Amino acid sequence: MKRGFFKARGLEIQPIFVRGGPVALAALSSGEVDFAEIGGAQAVMRSRARGLDVSIIASISNATNYQLVGSKSVRSLEDLKGKILGVTGAGAFSDFAMRTFLRRKGIDPDKDVALRAIGGSALRAAALEKSLVAAAPFAPEDTVRLTRLGFPMLANFSDSLNIPQSIVVTRSDVLNKLPDASKRFLKALILGIQFVKNNKADAIKTGYESGLQGEPEIVNQAYELYAPALSGDLSLNFAGFQFMLDEDKRNGLVDSKFVLESAINDKSLKLAQQELRAEGRLK
Repeated sequence: MKRGFFKARGLEIQPIFVRGGPVALAALSSGEVDFAEIGGAQAVMRSRARGLDVSIIASISNATNYQLVGSKSVRSLEDLKGKILGVTGAGAFSDFAMRTFLRRKGIDPDKDVALRAIGGSALRAAALEKSLVAAAPFAPEDTVRLTRLGFPMLANFSDSLNIPQSIVVTRSDVLNKLPDASKRFLKALILGIQFVKNNKADAIKTGYESGLQGEPEIVNQAYELYAPALSGDLSLNFAGFQFMLDEDKRNGLVDSKFVLESAINDKSLKLAQQELRAEGRLK
């Protein structure tokens, strides 16, 4: 917003911070907000399958932007076997990402380790520091802080989990009643994401001007972990979404007849991308 991408498209944006996907979906459903950025598509697909009028319209990150940080006594993934690992909560995106990652590394999340619901990042960090858990997933900034304290980063999930984490969601009535505004919103967002992805120094400077807090060294290192997973044009990772949906079906969380297309509407995104290419602002 600070760089004027939305204003240049004739939009006045009022950001509202809400904590957690369920709260964001409730705000979206009630009409309190028109667009929402949500971490993890499962809550959206599950809600859509139950009849809530929400659709995924864009992806800000098409890879899982967590890092697995271990306790100081852990040096490798093999060291995790037989140990307790922390996640936000059962069924949360961190739980799903952890289970998927472990399986792909040959570790059975139900037999080889014990996943325990700890809570938010501050609680997971405290549990790690007290050796209550052997490892837990963290966002880039928390990862940098912990590694500076001597805790090892065991893996970067974005290197192996091409599963969308940060998505943009709206209601059908917004797309139907405000098609041009929806398209302009996505065009501005694409330009903003491109700016962040391709201009590290200016992006961090703009962040500080907009209220970003934190030590410059931590922010710089966190950027290096965060930026590679950003989607340059908000394109949707259909294979990643389908994988998540298939897992939910396998676990009985979504009806087997529910199809991915019911939860996704990329019409406005395609128009936004097409117009930006015509303007020479998107390759």
